[in-house]
Amino acid sequence: MGTLPRVPSLFHLMREKLAPDVIPFMATKATLVDLSHTLEDCILHNRLPSVIFTGFQESSHWRKETQRYLELANIASAVCIFAGGLPAFPDEQHIAVTLEAGDPLRQEWFLLVLTEWFCALLCGLDQQLPAEREAERRFETLLTFQPEAITQALAVLIPVVERYRPDRAAELVQAHTRFPPRPPSGPYITQIVSEIVSHLQRRYDQEHRLVMEIQALSAQQQVLETMIADLGAPVIPLLEGVILMPIIGNVDSRRAQLIMEHLLTGIAERMSDVAIIDITGMPIVDTAVANYLLQTIRATRLLGAQVIITGIRPSVAQAMINLGIDFSQIITRSTLREGIEAALGVLGYEIRRKGTAD
Repeated sequence: MGTLPRVPSLFHLMREKLAPDVIPFMATKATLVDLSHTLEDCILHNRLPSVIFTGFQESSHWRKETQRYLELANIASAVCIFAGGLPAFPDEQHIAVTLEAGDPLRQEWFLLVLTEWFCALLCGLDQQLPAEREAERRFETLLTFQPEAITQALAVLIPVVERYRPDRAAELVQAHTRFPPRPPSGPYITQIVSEIVSHLQRRYDQEHRLVMEIQALSAQQQVLETMIADLGAPVIPLLEGVILMPIIGNVDSRRAQLIMEHLLTGIAERMSDVAIIDITGMPIVDTAVANYLLQTIRATRLLGAQVIITGIRPSVAQAMINLGIDFSQIITRSTLREGIEAALGVLGYEIRRKGTAD
């Protein structure tokens, strides 16, 4: 078969025909499959005599539908499949139209159904946008039950069959003349609309469950983060009026806020006069971390407590000097033991061997 003349895009023809009353909507491939199944299920469940035209772009896209279309072929008067390859079931059970590369119909997903009680056309134009999964590919989509629009669609599809499959065209024309496009009637359109609404409700329920699961996970994460923060900066009562907060690990803005809140809460609850902040376990003290410490110290002083910083290693002290941070008004000690002694001194106590005279 030589090169055949191109046919116009079915989607663009329908968009022009239905405008401005019908506006295309964006749908994923998963939604197109669900809508296609809804129309097909009406035929399958009610065993409606019909003629079906369907386009799956590439043959690989509809191989999963083989069993469904075998069942439809046993009910319908004719099933015509348009795709970029040969179907996976016997030719006598359908009319296969293998589209050439570049044919506009290979960029479209469509399903046209003719029955005695209704006609329907679902048509989607592939937006050819990147998608992580096949089901997430997006299509500009139209769905109509208008006989006038479907008559025009048939005027596009029948000549395509005549050009590609002249050996089966007469058979298809004879079959579809038994089911001229007609307005919806009977209970079937109600079934279709009800199933579409049910599908929407199922999608909403799935999304709602997903949102609830995400919220539950977020709440669990917040609890875990609080537990980690508590373990990473616990408030430890040492003596009456003295609390200790060892800080272990790196400190970012969020953790710094939690550290400040824990320390201030500990001071208020225990009515502490001195708070020792031990930074021995902090691997890095940069400008941001130093500023967090200064903010915490200022907030602590507002509660009337004195802060002692311990665990300042020589390298950390040098880094603070290089950063231009002034700790001259703050009590600092190199070790926690020295910090505890300094805290006792603030409270007017001192450590003395038992039995030592004044």
